[in-house]
Amino acid sequence: MQVYNIYLATMKTIRIVVISLLFVLLAALPAIAQEVIDVTDSSASVKEITVENDGLSFIPEEIRVNEGDRIRLTFRNTGGFHDWVIDEFDAATSQYSGGTSETIEFVADEAGEFEFYCSVGNHRARGMWGTFIVEG
Repeated sequence: MQVYNIYLATMKTIRIVVISLLFVLLAALPAIAQEVIDVTDSSASVKEITVENDGLSFIPEEIRVNEGDRIRLTFRNTGGFHDWVIDEFDAATSQYSGGTSETIEFVADEAGEFEFYCSVGNHRARGMWGTFIVEG
């Protein structure tokens, strides 16, 4: 009887652990899904992309577009003092405080991998950058 009770207690503990892990995974899915934005299959004439910051990082960390796409990018600053810059396309928002957003437009007219970043202080060096991939 005691072995059976130990078995039941073990099974209950395992069930609690599995259910807890499922809740953690489900809570993390929105963040995981937002690590990459891929609009290469979109037929829209203007590709609408929203980027926001989470401290000193961007969400998403990677953006994929096609060569020649017109991009309308909105940077939503959720806190701090930041901007969004990609040198190769001469695209940049203003530097502004959290709680504000700005939208810019540019054409991704060159294939390759490019870095977008925050140009404020040492934010780029501290990891506030991402990859902008233009597929040719």
